[in-house]
Amino acid sequence: MIKSLILILFLYKMGIANTVNIEQLQAKFNQEVIELNAFTKRYGSYLRKNCNDNLSCYKKTINTLKSWETVQNDIKLNSILHKKNTLLKPDNEYWNSIVNKLKTKKIQLNNTQFVSIIDLEKQLYIVTLWDEQTQQFQYIGNDLISSGNIYREKEVRFGEDHYLKTPAGVFRSKQGWRSDGRKSDDNITLGYGYKDRFVFYFGKQDTIRYNTFDKNKNKIYDKEKWQLITDQLNFAVHSHKSSRPMGQPNSHGCIRMTDELNRFLDNNAILHKNILDGNRWLHKYAKEPNNLKYYHLAGEYLIVFDKI
Repeated sequence: MIKSLILILFLYKMGIANTVNIEQLQAKFNQEVIELNAFTKRYGSYLRKNCNDNLSCYKKTINTLKSWETVQNDIKLNSILHKKNTLLKPDNEYWNSIVNKLKTKKIQLNNTQFVSIIDLEKQLYIVTLWDEQTQQFQYIGNDLISSGNIYREKEVRFGEDHYLKTPAGVFRSKQGWRSDGRKSDDNITLGYGYKDRFVFYFGKQDTIRYNTFDKNKNKIYDKEKWQLITDQLNFAVHSHKSSRPMGQPNSHGCIRMTDELNRFLDNNAILHKNILDGNRWLHKYAKEPNNLKYYHLAGEYLIVFDKI
């Protein structure tokens, strides 16, 4: 007993006893992001009717559904799950490329914390954990996003919001806000996702877009005459629901993500370091997540690469 206690104290001092269970985090990501997204696509109406946006209820109901033979043999559901797992599973070569890219950024990380990465080419949001003891990044999970599409500027009428390039670089989260859940004019699109989804804000950033209007404010339809110009984007990462799919650039420049990924980032303090004091929520104008976990690992960095 005494030897065991001495060993525990030794490990604690060495930092090993506090090592995060990566497999547990990966399983949590898979359940709450990948699996929940697939079941929502297939049984969304049933889940929302029975659970009223309660995550614990969603998970419990999905576990029940998985026990049903009809669900187990659901070809469409299995196809969605297979597609997501195949598409999103990183190989060693890709992960090593990510790690090498991260080393070039030389970010000052003083404690174990979450670090978020975006690959604009592959349209992926990648959640990692930087371990202070091992000085290594650990892979948690990834999901499809939708970034800025500057070519959609052709759709813009004078006075409407422009389509800008999503900026690449290292960004630190600022004080965001929660979505009011308001629908767009089509009565379908939820620009910032369901009510109370968190909008992660990274400040005003320099970027580029096409100018598709002449000096008389007339639309230029000849693409050869478009000019790339500099502009600024109020850069945010947020939930989004519309007919346009994830995995393709479609946004005005911000990062759109699935509802499930947004809730995972919010509930697990992936980008909440600047609004937490230990486990105390500091944001005066946005309520605390219902089920906040891993606040001791809270992150603040979002690193966006044009290509990995």
